[in-house]
Amino acid sequence: MPRPSKRVSPDTLGGRIRAARQNMRLSLKEVAGKRYSTSLISQIERNRVEPSQESLQYLADRLNLPLDELVVLAQQHRESEVEGSKYKAYEEQRMQASQLLDAGKPRRALELFNNLNISQISTSLRWRMFALRGQCYFTLRRFLDAQRDFLSAVAVLPEKIPPEQHLEALTLRLHLAAATRELGQIDRALEEYQVVLKLMNPSTPLSYVAEAHWGLALVLFGQENDEADETDQPLSEGLPMQEALRHAEDAAVLYRSIGETLRASLLDCQIGLIEQSVGNLNGARQRLRKVLETWTPTLDEAENTTPYTIQERANVVSAAACYLAGVELQDAHCQVALTYVEQAIKAGELSYILRRAEAQMMLGQILEHINLRDPKAEAAFREAIRVLAPTDRLAAQIRAHDLLGRHLLKKGETKDGERELDIVRRLSNAPTNFSSATTSAEDTPQNK
Repeated sequence: MPRPSKRVSPDTLGGRIRAARQNMRLSLKEVAGKRYSTSLISQIERNRVEPSQESLQYLADRLNLPLDELVVLAQQHRESEVEGSKYKAYEEQRMQASQLLDAGKPRRALELFNNLNISQISTSLRWRMFALRGQCYFTLRRFLDAQRDFLSAVAVLPEKIPPEQHLEALTLRLHLAAATRELGQIDRALEEYQVVLKLMNPSTPLSYVAEAHWGLALVLFGQENDEADETDQPLSEGLPMQEALRHAEDAAVLYRSIGETLRASLLDCQIGLIEQSVGNLNGARQRLRKVLETWTPTLDEAENTTPYTIQERANVVSAAACYLAGVELQDAHCQVALTYVEQAIKAGELSYILRRAEAQMMLGQILEHINLRDPKAEAAFREAIRVLAPTDRLAAQIRAHDLLGRHLLKKGETKDGERELDIVRRLSNAPTNFSSATTSAEDTPQNK
């Protein structure tokens, strides 16, 4: 069977020439005459070759077309060809960066964006380039840079996204919410997570659904901590905390259903934190001890049978031990609390910066409770600040400076204490108790 000829738009040079020839009922041979071949005229009509100025003049005369119109159409065709070539090059660059990111090489991926002006790329590809560069920054915990690129991507996001790019757009919104949360912008983060839930449908991978519920649990818990801190009132089992607990439990169930046991255990840590916050110390204690009993043996490589790295395993151990220390401190079992916080510090050395900082903050609170004048308490708070300083973990930085400032004020060191609280105000409009709790999936294996 002969292949059907490709339709050529009458708005192109070739389409304009073909329409004029057909209106005059001329064959290719009649147009070509003795000067040109029918093959050349056919190629021009199909926009396969760029005509010379001489051939444009000939066709204008032969088909009674304005030469200036053909010249403009030829120029548009040349620009379109150049744009198409650029698009292909940019798309190849995007795919290469994406492959490097998937291979765990975000810094190498970022190098491909050097000297690249994304704002000059066509809109259909621009949002994907911003989003991908943002994902690289997000993986490196550079949340300010990630949020900037994510917001740039959202600003040029098309109304209609091809089905094959839907998951890409969902990842963009999900990690924009997470980056916003890490920067301590809890109210905005909540809005972003709500947008994410509306974008989900029955075909959305369960890992994405679970991560969204996890994030919602964190921001709802954070909002309640903020309000309690501002009013000096204890947390209650009101609707927000019930919602936070529901989202955390939903996320844990979803992660277990897909075999993500480590993430499920991190959610148990988050649930334990919520239980502690509303006064259910026994429930929190039992839950967190179970997490410790499960994961502490895996820190011994000879005992580990899980697919997770030592950093990931130490992450959950440090979190559980740190929160258990908080439970025992709230129950006035200070020596037991010290035992757990020492375990958190030790595991934290094998884990992430945030874990090390959280353990130091907890150590400072325990030592302060035992002896307000113990210089080691202040040293622990300052160590947390030092560890967090080179990061974009603004919410955690706020927490550390707030703890130090309050500690100094309790000791009567008003000037130094106010200086720390001024730092808190500069980092955020209001003090916050939110320090990312167990952190979401950015500190655990990539979405499958």
